[in-house]
Amino acid sequence: MPIYTYTAIDNKGAMSRSTMVAADPSAVAASILAKGMTPMAISEVEEGGVDFNRLLRSIGVIRLREVVLFLRMMAALIGSGITITEAIAVLHEQTINRKFKFILGEVKMLIEGGVSFSDALSRYPRVFPEIVVNMIRAGEAGGILERVLLDLVEYLEKRAALKKLLLRSFLYPSVVLVVAIGVVVFLVTFVIPRFSELLQGSRLPWNTQLMLDLSAFLITNGKTIVMSVMATVAVTVLLFVIRETRHYIDLYKVFMPVLGLISRLGTIVQFARTLGSLLASGIPLVEALTITQPTLGNQAAKNAIDKAIEKVAAGEQLSVVLAGTGIFTSLMISLVRIGEQSGNLEKQVLLVAEIYEQQLEDRIKLMTLLIEPMLIIFLGGLVGFVAWALVAGMLTMYQS
Repeated sequence: MPIYTYTAIDNKGAMSRSTMVAADPSAVAASILAKGMTPMAISEVEEGGVDFNRLLRSIGVIRLREVVLFLRMMAALIGSGITITEAIAVLHEQTINRKFKFILGEVKMLIEGGVSFSDALSRYPRVFPEIVVNMIRAGEAGGILERVLLDLVEYLEKRAALKKLLLRSFLYPSVVLVVAIGVVVFLVTFVIPRFSELLQGSRLPWNTQLMLDLSAFLITNGKTIVMSVMATVAVTVLLFVIRETRHYIDLYKVFMPVLGLISRLGTIVQFARTLGSLLASGIPLVEALTITQPTLGNQAAKNAIDKAIEKVAAGEQLSVVLAGTGIFTSLMISLVRIGEQSGNLEKQVLLVAEIYEQQLEDRIKLMTLLIEPMLIIFLGGLVGFVAWALVAGMLTMYQS
């Protein structure tokens, strides 16, 4: 049924604005009159219409911690015995973020108009993703909304922590590489050319000559090198964008030394954490797999779960399906099998997430500890080699 926005006046002359789901404007008017109010204006909400006033109020950024705080406060307020509408009204008043305040106001009006809490949140998928909406819907259906909200908060916090871990694991080597390249380019194109004219005409040591030749080559072919690097980056980005090539890249990168294991553990933890949280909320396995699949960052894992959904829906066991993907470990498959046999699949899947989350954190710490001294040795050796080459050239010139 369509949604209507209405303005009404009560017996004391106070004007209020809200929304209502009804078959037609007459039904809206009848409902307003039944509440002892006089309708002043009724208009249907257009799905594709553009309201510039609403647009201006909805501009802004909503961070994950604000959503997590909202869900945590909702759980606390609902647990205290107040209604969902009252809880949202309280949180709407104390919210500072303009965009989030606007969205909570819209959600409040939708609920007052007869829309369920989960359906109201589903209208804002960029703020409340599908997993949030489906877990809340399951909580509403089972009468365990407070517990589901607390589980959802825990899930979102651990997922954010996992993202930070993975980002740190791949960002640190990238920064090291960029710094190393920057130091080399600075020395070869700025420092060494200052000494080239001074050292010309002398018979130079091999290391000095190597530095001068490399500097001359980079300066002479600088444009070609830059264009080649840009073309390589463009091709790499294109390969990651194309789904077919991204599948093979993500499939084989899990077998790389050090970083491959981190990528594999990250994918397993992300899958197990999301699936376990959904199953614990009472969502059926096939639907939980369907919701989990888009949340994965590994395209090969996405494709594997996509095929697993069809096989599980046809009656196959999840452990058997996961064993054929080549991505998930034997320990995870064994725990999933135990969960299927005991009827506690959600507990075993969450146990997998806990086990591998600790391993992932240990691996990232170990990699960081190894990279830091390697970075110091590499950059120190590079600068030392250039300094040695320049000093050797200067000594040779003075001797001659």
